[in-house]
Amino acid sequence: MFIESMLLEDAKEPFEDDRWIAELKLDGIRTIIVVGDQTRIYTRHHNEITSRFPEIVAAAEAAVPKGTTLDGELIVSDPDGKPDFEAMMSRF
Repeated sequence: MFIESMLLEDAKEPFEDDRWIAELKLDGIRTIIVVGDQTRIYTRHHNEITSRFPEIVAAAEAAVPKGTTLDGELIVSDPDGKPDFEAMMSRF
């Protein structure tokens, strides 16, 4: 069973609602990280990209309990901590 990434949804006006969580839009690649006996990283199109990010795999295995699935934006940041989409795409 594959879990679909949660993608952005536009809102015409700002709002507050306990049923919604807002997150900052960062320029990167939407991924699903599945931590299990073997940790895997997938794009939102279900392409496996695990081998391209061994340090993310190692960090997830060290910090995240087995059986956890993470859905989020994978980014590369510049020295100032700002997302660098060109560096992300170069790495991807």
